Amino acid sequence: MRTTIVLSALLLFSGCGVWERGTAGISGWSRVCVEGVSYLQFVSGVTVEYTRDGKIKTCNEQSR
Repeated sequence: MRTTIVLSALLLFSGCGVWERGTAGISGWSRVCVEGVSYLQFVSGVTVEYTRDGKIKTCNEQSR
């Protein structure tokens, strides 16, 4: 029974951006690359990252 609870907790906390939100909680934000687009993850949500000239910032998922 204890093993089932531990495994369930691990599965629950391993998805849905928990690690990125955890990093954001420590540093204030974290950068995430999804399908070539860079996003900034905050504790309260996420937003697309933009370059200084107002274009959507792209990234390389392999360099994550």
